[in-house]
Amino acid sequence: MKRVFLLAAVAAATLATSCGSSFSRGIDTLSYCVGVNVGMSMRFGMEGMDVDRDIVVNTMEDFYKNGSLEDPKVMENRQKMMEFQYGRYMQYLHAKRMQDMVETDRPDTLEPLPALYDDVFTRESVSEMIGLDFGAMAKGLNEKVDIKTLVMAIDDCQALESVEQADTLLRLSEAQMRDFTQRYVAEQQRKAQEEREKAMKEREKTMKENTELSAKWLEEVAKEEGVQKTESGLLYRIDRQGSEVKATKDEDVVLVHYEGKTRNGNIFDSSYERNEPISFGLNQVIKGWTEGMKLVGEGGQITLWIPSELAYGERGAGADIGPNEALTFKVELLKVNPEE
Repeated sequence: MKRVFLLAAVAAATLATSCGSSFSRGIDTLSYCVGVNVGMSMRFGMEGMDVDRDIVVNTMEDFYKNGSLEDPKVMENRQKMMEFQYGRYMQYLHAKRMQDMVETDRPDTLEPLPALYDDVFTRESVSEMIGLDFGAMAKGLNEKVDIKTLVMAIDDCQALESVEQADTLLRLSEAQMRDFTQRYVAEQQRKAQEEREKAMKEREKTMKENTELSAKWLEEVAKEEGVQKTESGLLYRIDRQGSEVKATKDEDVVLVHYEGKTRNGNIFDSSYERNEPISFGLNQVIKGWTEGMKLVGEGGQITLWIPSELAYGERGAGADIGPNEALTFKVELLKVNPEE
């Protein structure tokens, strides 16, 4: 069998996701393929690590059954694994391989290998890290994994004396796994394309709805008393005029308190809630702010109704502001160029 299965622990998840999902000889192929990737990595791909099989398997099983991919410890664990791999294991592996190249009958004359395990990274803790990563990898697959089959594959790999035995002694051959891989990848690509097309249609529908609803909303706002409109389409109302000191240039910096809402009245951002004003250059914000903040004096307050093209346009902003959505802001101009 080719050395396609000789994976480092950190990389095992990548190839495991490409295993097949059909059945052969009564075996859940997806689960067996995942187990082979894990097992071959443990048996041949972690040279010198001698991880604890039981800890790896038990941790993996526990996370798959009870863990959540949203748990911050998943990312923390990955970071710890990277720290161990590149800060410790790669140095150890390089020294070990260099030592293996030296021909000598006096091993006691060789330089000692760098410590692989210590009080920070113990054999047990590293085994737990690997098990948790494998568990997260299995949890992240698009199909349900049969843990018993996965563990069976791990133990099949652990029983091998060499990589070359894998093609004849494992329950699925390399050819079978390769065939399953190709079909599984094709199916996942088809599903992903369908999801992209669905999301695109939904977005186009949302963009059209937001454009129409925002236009109607702004038309109604324009009828309100005291509301004025600039050539760009920006609507505004001076709620408190303030002094004669105004921002006049795009490079001016303003210190403000503000509250931003969607046309539905949902607050998406507020310095009042944070109880802390904010300063920024007028050339660093959306066009509606750049224009609008020049209309009110220092110490004054203004309400802005900003068309989408002067706000975030087709791209929207985060989960709260959709594409082509008009916005409104209540802003108090506390200071112009506060550092001067």
